[in-house]
Amino acid sequence: NLFIVSLLMRKKFHLYFITEKLDDLNLDYVKRIGAFLILRNPKKFKRYDLKIFNRRCTKRNIDLFIPNDTKTLFYLRSNKLYISAYNKKRFNHLKKINSKLEIIGSAHNVAEINEKIQQGCDYIILSRIFETSNKLKRGHLGTIKFNLLTRNFAKKFIALGGINEKNFRRTNILNIRGLALLKDK
Repeated sequence: NLFIVSLLMRKKFHLYFITEKLDDLNLDYVKRIGAFLILRNPKKFKRYDLKIFNRRCTKRNIDLFIPNDTKTLFYLRSNKLYISAYNKKRFNHLKKINSKLEIIGSAHNVAEINEKIQQGCDYIILSRIFETSNKLKRGHLGTIKFNLLTRNFAKKFIALGGINEKNFRRTNILNIRGLALLKDK
């Protein structure tokens, strides 16, 4: 959404696009706004296609986070790893191998936040901040609960879920370093 992106650029927040498709992204636009990309499910792509996409992102200086798969991370020679909420493996040992490795984790509650800290995450995507149109997923945190969850942690948080023009101004009171926007289809 152009409105949200223009406001984010003024506030110097980081913007993350979470996607499952490689072909529907305008990488020039992503570079122009300074956003980061997170792939949700790289196993459904062929390794060669991922390598070409990673090369296109690298040429444009776009950071691409590879989720949950260290084999693909090493294959692409990337320094960016995304750990989904359901992944319980430890990844902090990878920072001993590669000190430039940046890890982002996804969480929904205090237990998962603690787990992501144990996994060595630099940033934590906390979701769902606002109500979404997806009727299958119930509940959302809201601004007060979000801040209560994040105030006792020294980690940097990224808000995800239901962010639109109507509620964007409410993100000003959140303890966040950035926003993530999900592009499903």
